[in-house]
Amino acid sequence: MEVEAIGHFRLLLCTGFYLDLKDTFVVPSFRRNLISISYLDKSGYSCSFGNSKFSLSFNSNIVGTGSLLAYDNLYLLDTVTTYNETLNIESHGTKRKIDNTQSGALWHKRLGHISKNRVERLVSNGILESIDFTNFDVCVECIKGKQTKAKRLGAYRGSNVLELIHTDICGPFPTPFWNGQQYFISFIDDYSRYAYLFLIHENSQSLDVFKSFKVEVENKLNKRIKSVRSDHGGEYYGKYDGSGEQRPRPFVRYLEECGIVPQYTMLGSPSMNGVAERRNQTLKDMVRSMICHSTLPESLWGEALKTTTYILNRVPIKAATKTPYELWIGRKPSLKHFHVWACPTEARPYKPNKKKLDSQTVSSYFIGYSERSRGYKFYDPILKTIFETGTTTFFEDIEFGGKNQIRKFVLEEESVIIPEPIQTITFDEVSSEPPQNIADEPHTQDDLVVREEQTQDPQQPMLHEPAPLRRSMRERRSVILDDYVVFPQENEDPNNDVMEDDPITVRQAIQDPNSEKMD
Repeated sequence: MEVEAIGHFRLLLCTGFYLDLKDTFVVPSFRRNLISISYLDKSGYSCSFGNSKFSLSFNSNIVGTGSLLAYDNLYLLDTVTTYNETLNIESHGTKRKIDNTQSGALWHKRLGHISKNRVERLVSNGILESIDFTNFDVCVECIKGKQTKAKRLGAYRGSNVLELIHTDICGPFPTPFWNGQQYFISFIDDYSRYAYLFLIHENSQSLDVFKSFKVEVENKLNKRIKSVRSDHGGEYYGKYDGSGEQRPRPFVRYLEECGIVPQYTMLGSPSMNGVAERRNQTLKDMVRSMICHSTLPESLWGEALKTTTYILNRVPIKAATKTPYELWIGRKPSLKHFHVWACPTEARPYKPNKKKLDSQTVSSYFIGYSERSRGYKFYDPILKTIFETGTTTFFEDIEFGGKNQIRKFVLEEESVIIPEPIQTITFDEVSSEPPQNIADEPHTQDDLVVREEQTQDPQQPMLHEPAPLRRSMRERRSVILDDYVVFPQENEDPNNDVMEDDPITVRQAIQDPNSEKMD
């Protein structure tokens, strides 16, 4: 509001009373001459209104009257139109003096560009005096410093399945999955919110995964995908070249060949793809909670991710009154087969070469639901493998996250200890005696302990010190049996009457003239 001049103005009322108005503002932009009621009250006048009439009193005497104008809801003061009103101008080009000290724009800047509502609260609490906000319109500095992204309300919602598919890639994760994947890509139907999730090694696999997804869902629902919404990332639209432009990638060209309309978000505006972004955030939050509640290795985050997707497809959502499974499949889901992720189990896998006395089950952990069969996925902490089966016993009441642990399941990766080679000791090194029949020896208590230790799992290294070799306490017997007759040598027989010229060596026996008579 621009004030051209300030002066003293006099009006002649119909009652013959002269009304003097001081500090009158000349504002050419106003179409009406306005008198402030608060100014008249401060000057000693009193006003009364009723029945579309107005009366002005001074010292309890009515000095002026007026009536209500129906077309603009203003009261018109009755004046003598033939009277030449005079305006004594005191200053030119002067703005309102009150605005300089009690201006809303001035206090807005003094208070660090806080909002208008907070300034009004200061006035209502009596901390500031009344402030005029008539000159407080738009603060350009606030727009520059506080501009936020506008929220899109009333977004379009698909009216049928496969009408719009949301997709996004999340990753890489610091810990690779079991098979080395570090990314995952999701495809979410806008109408039902039913989601498909795939683990991938790199972003370039997005097109191959989308082709598999497209063939499966279109064949299953007998419908065609009409639109795909994604961000403006290089894996979908294309990467920037040296000229600063994005060149279409194979993903875009494939959508055009199939007649699918691609929809992209504005750069730096992930909220435009809010369905996929929010679903990815929900998936990651659930996976973190499930991993923290278990003692399984972090490399199984991919199985936890698949399980969360399986769960979210079968629980209610805010966007619809039915579950995504009902809108996608056409019937209500069953939750009777749900179990606590990572709970201990005794699962019975298929073993075609199982021996008669082998255990029927394997101590394992539940990590998900089979994708193409009616069964479950389990993790074997001993063999570090994943297998599927439908026959198992779940122990969901066992606290395996560190609180009130009833049964101890070791899942930490153990360092492999290579046992030292066994030293072979021959009997010649121990004793010159020949080996005895061990089966004839009585078993001692030490011998039973050693044999029991040898029946342990061969995968567990033996950390005990080798037992010392024991010597037999049995009476030594001769190795020559009793049915043989042994003749002593000549020098051992006391009754030796052999001639001294008898041959002693073989050579002497051959050269002896009686050698033919010798046996």
